Parts: sequence; structure tokens; C-alpha cells
Amino acid sequence: MKEQAIEKILAEKYNLKKDCFWFHEQSQKWIITHVGCTIIAEKENIEFTRPEYVKNEPGEIVMYGTGTMRDKEGNEKSVWTHGEVNRKNCFISYPYAIAEKRLKDRLTLMLISIYGEVYSEIEKDEFEQQQQHLRNME
Repeated sequence: MKEQAIEKILAEKYNLKKDCFWFHEQSQKWIITHVGCTIIAEKENIEFTRPEYVKNEPGEIVMYGTGTMRDKEGNEKSVWTHGEVNRKNCFISYPYAIAEKRLKDRLTLMLISIYGEVYSEIEKDEFEQQQQHLRNME
């Protein structure tokens, strides 16, 4: 999808304000705020399972969870993924909340089939680090 098309689709379909998303020039990807993901999840009636801890150690937390949504005909779509934090990708003093936000935001974007085109602001730093690593390898 073209950058303008995604902006228009997100804004119109979910009634998101312009400050809920922006285009990240370096990665050529769209970024959406956690608030924007929450609005989408509410409008799509996405249900999340209680996260399970895959890893819960000092300096590294990995949560696993599932998200489910139903269309107007009652067809169900479910996806699963992980939300993680470690000392390299989280500099905030509440890592459990960040891991859960990453998990829910990824599930939301996966369920509406835009993950990969659009990333949550919660994981923006992670792929910026990946971009920097790739530039350093050149």
C-alpha cells in the first residue's frame, strides 16, 4: 500500500486523528501510536487472551498471547505472537507494561492485516536499531 493510502484508510475506517500515526522515512514504514492501536482494537472488538510468560527473568521478559476478532458474518480470525522487552530495546522502568503493549499492538495490527506495513510506536525503537545495524554492516 502507498503511504497516503494507508493514512487515509486508517483515518477514515477507525476515525483516527493525524497524530495517531506518521510515516517513518528511514524505514519507509508507517508508525501508529499505542492509543491508535487501542482504538482499532476496540472498534474491531478484538479479544485478547491473558498473556503467558515465556520468559520472565531480570532484563528479559517475553509474553505470548492470542487475539481474536469476528467479522459481521460471525467468522472468527485468531492470531498469536509474542511481546518482548530486554535491556537493549526497553529503557523504561516498567518493562512488563511495554511487553504487554507490544503484544497487544502486534496482535491488533496482525488481525487487521497491516502488520509489516505499519508498526506500533512501542516497537519503533527496535526496528530503528535493526536499521542502524544494517547500515553499520555496509
